[in-house]
Amino acid sequence: MSINVNQETGITVITLSGRFDALMAKEFKACIGDLIEKQNVMIAIDMAAIAFIDSSGLGSLVGGLKGIAKEKGEIRIAGLSPEVRTIFELTRLHRIFDIYENIETARASFV
Repeated sequence: MSINVNQETGITVITLSGRFDALMAKEFKACIGDLIEKQNVMIAIDMAAIAFIDSSGLGSLVGGLKGIAKEKGEIRIAGLSPEVRTIFELTRLHRIFDIYENIETARASFV
């Protein structure tokens, strides 16, 4: 499990890997809180290396979206595996998040 944050021309790219469960959700919430404090609110999340997500992970994404939206920011999600995409569709989160095939497309969508 890891969270890697990179700032690229006004866009913050968060790369997640491992299981997006309660442990990662806690770290993710802290990461989003730090970004909001620094006013880095244009965020692309690369989830290509996430093979599993549970309700804690989904909840932290929704919480992050709400916090970023309050600051007039946006979140894009990229690289969902078929299994994770199914979870997004079952929970209807694919209607709430902007989802892209890969991180390059997600980053380009901010322009």
